[in-house]
Amino acid sequence: MTISLEKVFFAYILSQKKYFEIVEPVFFKNTEIQFVYTILRKYMLTKQDLVVPGARQLWEMISLEDMNGLISKDIFKQMLTVKLEDYDEQNFIIPKIHSWIVANRIKCGTTNIIDEAREVEENISNFESVIETANRIKSIVDDMSNVNFLNDNDDFGSDFDDPENHVQDNSRFKVKSGFTHLDHILGGGWDIQTLNVVMAETNNGKSLWMQNFAVLSADLGYNVLYITLEMSERKVMKRLGSMRLRIPINDYDTISKDSETIKKKIENLKKSSDHVEGRDLFETKVGKIYTKFWAAGTATVNDFDNYLQKLRDKKGVKIDLIIVDYITLIALEKGQKSDQLYSKGKFLAEGLRSIAAKYTAPVITGVQVAKDAWNSTDITLDQVPESKAIAETADTFFAIIRTEEMKRQNLYRFKLLKQRDGDFLKSQIRFTLNPTFLTLG
Repeated sequence: MTISLEKVFFAYILSQKKYFEIVEPVFFKNTEIQFVYTILRKYMLTKQDLVVPGARQLWEMISLEDMNGLISKDIFKQMLTVKLEDYDEQNFIIPKIHSWIVANRIKCGTTNIIDEAREVEENISNFESVIETANRIKSIVDDMSNVNFLNDNDDFGSDFDDPENHVQDNSRFKVKSGFTHLDHILGGGWDIQTLNVVMAETNNGKSLWMQNFAVLSADLGYNVLYITLEMSERKVMKRLGSMRLRIPINDYDTISKDSETIKKKIENLKKSSDHVEGRDLFETKVGKIYTKFWAAGTATVNDFDNYLQKLRDKKGVKIDLIIVDYITLIALEKGQKSDQLYSKGKFLAEGLRSIAAKYTAPVITGVQVAKDAWNSTDITLDQVPESKAIAETADTFFAIIRTEEMKRQNLYRFKLLKQRDGDFLKSQIRFTLNPTFLTLG
């Protein structure tokens, strides 16, 4: 990297102050530019709305810090003599400075990783210490490979005066559940970037409901990720297969061994999905379902994030609906220690909501209902036992109601307990369970 190019970068940063957060002083190899930039950057990062100082103010700032007389007036003037108009911004300056930033991030990150590796060697017999170091290295790798700054389209939010920002387009901002009456309550489907929770007693259908959501949304063309923290992947695949391929659950173990039969049924999904209620007449895509298992208490929200990134980056898959079965089986991140159920629930709920926001998809998860509500004919929000923060954070919250008599009749009631956007004109829906295929309708 030549000194003349570093001068161009320095001048460009003065004109585009967003780079102060991105460019570290160590990126500059020229000691004079590095010294001046260090002083200027420290000042610019104190407040977001600061204006880049003019030449006179900047010289005064340098004079106060330059005890060894490193920067003369001539050197300072030379730094400011670059004329950016002499360079092609789009085809020269921006590609060059972005390449320079990424290269320096990689170099700095690699140095930090080597330092962490040396620390591992010193604490190799301490498991906790090694895991903490591994997490720090992962964080370094994530940071050094982060190229979000390449997107120059600053997000200024929504302008009220722009009519386009008022469009409520369900095809863009909703994911249909596949249940007509439920979609009506939801105003067209699950809202993207939201956390949605279903509550029921133990062994009373949380997983079954979430698996039905996965199948019906996939049949409508959405890609679904089903994260299971309790039931094995094979058990989940068996249920999903029975529901989606119309294989009786009691015959699944035998039929599933015939790979050719399963292959034909999967190939027929596209043909049969053309007649799915609620499906766009001209939509021919069949959604995919990915199932991922982690043992209860071993996976964090960050693990889900990493897996979603792999699906996107390595398989080119955009997930439209994320289902986590279920929230209180998620582990807290390192450093998020909490002995209180409320705080733990808050961490986990906010974490899942951040995943929903990052991947512009609804997240659906489940919680247990309090024991005193088991076999109850009605359930309210007061009967959330594990953490009220989950209900407070959720955008929608539903109760699955099923008494012993309803079990004998294969009936469910699905009751809306909370909704940020909508009304409660029809807050309960009755569903029938088909025990042969485990489907709801």
